[in-house]
Amino acid sequence: MVIKKKLSLIISIMLTFVLLISLSGCDTSNIPKQSVEPDQAVEWLQGFIGKLKPKERIILGYYENPWAGTSEITGSFPSLKQNGQNLTAIAPFWYRVGTDGVVDSKESQDVIDTARQMGLKIYPLVTNKREATESILGNPTIRSKSVDNIVKIVKEKKYDGINIDFELLPPEQRENLTSFMTELYPRMKAINKTVIISVFPQVDVHESVSGAYDYQKLAQNADYLQIMTYDNHWSTSEPGPIAAIDWYEKNVQYAIEQCGSPNKVLIGVSAYGYNWDANNKGETITYPDATVLASQKGAEIKYDEKYQAPYFKYDDHEVWFEDARSTAAKLNIVAKYDVAGIAIWRLGQESPDIWGKVNEIFPK
Repeated sequence: MVIKKKLSLIISIMLTFVLLISLSGCDTSNIPKQSVEPDQAVEWLQGFIGKLKPKERIILGYYENPWAGTSEITGSFPSLKQNGQNLTAIAPFWYRVGTDGVVDSKESQDVIDTARQMGLKIYPLVTNKREATESILGNPTIRSKSVDNIVKIVKEKKYDGINIDFELLPPEQRENLTSFMTELYPRMKAINKTVIISVFPQVDVHESVSGAYDYQKLAQNADYLQIMTYDNHWSTSEPGPIAAIDWYEKNVQYAIEQCGSPNKVLIGVSAYGYNWDANNKGETITYPDATVLASQKGAEIKYDEKYQAPYFKYDDHEVWFEDARSTAAKLNIVAKYDVAGIAIWRLGQESPDIWGKVNEIFPK
């Protein structure tokens, strides 16, 4: 009798543990609704463990239209059509808020229709015109007008949510940005829409760039913080990796700590590179263009084990970019910390081989 009671207690604890796991994202349909005998519970537990479903992560692809006068193949549409089945959502770069709170638009119905046909959620990117920052964030009247216009667009277009991406903010806008999100978030939740805010990483990033983002308060006023874990080296810096792996992991850790949960965090995954000249002036380069350039110049592509990134040199130029191997290293970090998902900047710049790694590590 004592043994049976102990066994029952152990099983009860195990069932409670499994229940907690299941409520965090696994299938709960087979959990017993009534008490069972110990031998029945053991049999059920063994079957249930075998059926646990992995946590579904957000696989977000940033989408950018071709610039005016350029071919469609320079933008994100071909990659969306070819690789959309590997995504769960897209964030098109379509909307910009001006000094009067009016939102400029360049949306594409073809992209909307394509994404919906593929079953993808749409979280359009809303950015700030640089000269409009003070008005949008610091003027309560313009701030409210901006929020009204964003909510109106989401309703009219029946988007699944929004991605706020206000950049180049001086640190003194920290409280104003939080106030903006405090006003926007309940309006969006009232219509059952998702709110993502893109934020600069904080570890080994200058305060002039990152100081406006209060992770803790923003996490209370958004469903997800998307950490822009790229541009560790940028177009006007000295040459180097786009996202060195140690820098990347430190920023993932910090974001989780500040947000209070990995379920609040989306981690950025870069798909691009930079080609720097002798004056440390860098131009964005895609994976296909980088590999073609290396071949044309007869340059050997090397891989830096410390930074987990490919690079090559030619003439007075130095090129760092991303490939499937460097992307896999980042995805392994994401999986290690079990965050809510990833956000790839951007579709059309990536190595085609990254999609196999995405599916391998995060099966859809």
